Amino acid sequence: PEGPLGLRVRGLHVRYPGAANPGLAGLDLDLLAGSRLVVTGPSGSGKSTLAAACLRFLEAEGGSLELVGEASTQDLRTIAGDDVRRAVGLCEQDPHIFDSTIADNLRLARPGAGVPELEHALEQARLLEWVRGLPDGLETPVGEHGARLSGGQRQRPALARALLADVRILVLDEPTVHLAEPAARAFLADLPAATDGRTLL
Repeated sequence: PEGPLGLRVRGLHVRYPGAANPGLAGLDLDLLAGSRLVVTGPSGSGKSTLAAACLRFLEAEGGSLELVGEASTQDLRTIAGDDVRRAVGLCEQDPHIFDSTIADNLRLARPGAGVPELEHALEQARLLEWVRGLPDGLETPVGEHGARLSGGQRQRPALARALLADVRILVLDEPTVHLAEPAARAFLADLPAATDGRTLL
């Protein structure tokens, strides 16, 4: 659907391949376009399963999960996975950082992005000042799995990457799980401005 997007979930059942029990069973959820919705629960309650289903990394075995636009609604199962992920992005709890430069890691989201676009995404993620302070700036290697970055520094490039992708729905899967409390509070405080205009789960 065109324009701002929301999600409508009805009776959703999702099971990991080979699992005896479903990761989600009978979930109903309404995420209005432009709104923010927080899903809470203990470890193992299905939060990451919901995130995976929203991006079609896991297929629903029952119920429905629909993208809701201003004038139309479409079942995710009728949309190619890559097309879903152009509209719905994920900032996960253990973001993968490739053994390359900061710029290369960001350009995974938008291969043709120029320096101004990369810097704008970093600024939204409150990482630009730090990157500009590095001897090689955007061309700084981050090491294997981001070994040269702290936990908080790994989370913010992942958010910048999601913002650079310009998705209309952003799914955050426990993005502060590896952060110390001050860094986690700062990350969450920055989210509303950084994700302005997007639907956030």
